[in-house]
Amino acid sequence: MRAVYLAFGLSWALALLGYALGVRPGTPAYLLLGVAYMWAPGLVALRFARKEGVPLPLRFRPNRFWLFAWLFPVALTFLSLPLSLPFASWKGLAWALPGLPEAALWALVLLQGLFAGATVNLLAALGEELFWRGYLWERLRARGFWPASLEIGFYWGLWHAPLVLLFGHNYPDHRLLGVGMMVLFALALTPALLYAREKGGSLWAPALLHGTLNAVAGLSLLAVERTHDLLVGVVGLPGLFLLALFNLWLRGRV
Repeated sequence: MRAVYLAFGLSWALALLGYALGVRPGTPAYLLLGVAYMWAPGLVALRFARKEGVPLPLRFRPNRFWLFAWLFPVALTFLSLPLSLPFASWKGLAWALPGLPEAALWALVLLQGLFAGATVNLLAALGEELFWRGYLWERLRARGFWPASLEIGFYWGLWHAPLVLLFGHNYPDHRLLGVGMMVLFALALTPALLYAREKGGSLWAPALLHGTLNAVAGLSLLAVERTHDLLVGVVGLPGLFLLALFNLWLRGRV
């Protein structure tokens, strides 16, 4: 599809430009690059959807599935913690702000993540969702939920490749293998995002899930020693296992 090629081309060009200009992770410039990278597919979606008459539902009428979208990333993050312990030791959060009780730190970080997921992260993630769970899903809907999920998830995961290879996104120590892991993670997460989009009746629902996951997933790495990129945290083996279980449950419902 021309739209997919254009989405890849714009985002990958941005990544290469940022790398050539010396943008590095953890800097304000990288944050701006990330938002632009996420919104490149969104702009493509808006252009092609208008041209082809493809609906991009943006009704803001929250229902109970929006709550699922908001809290699912929290459950995924917390459940990934014990599953990471066979590969990493526990360190908790007390090291981050030594003066505060551990429970207060967890509450503070969680509330901050939930707030970010429903505000700034939501707006950033909407760029991606307009394309992957918006335009592309509408174009592939006739193939059925699961075949479309596989195709969208593969494209979406591969789309992250320059961020992983050039900037170490999610997998700084295993960049080449990280591209493959990112594809697997995208394949595993896409059904949950499509489920939120369909049941939520709007692209705001998957954007809420996506944005909140981006906000809270880091907890699964802050609280344990990051011994191996591929074996700990939400974007590692524990997250894949949990998403596989969720997809088995979802298989009987869609």
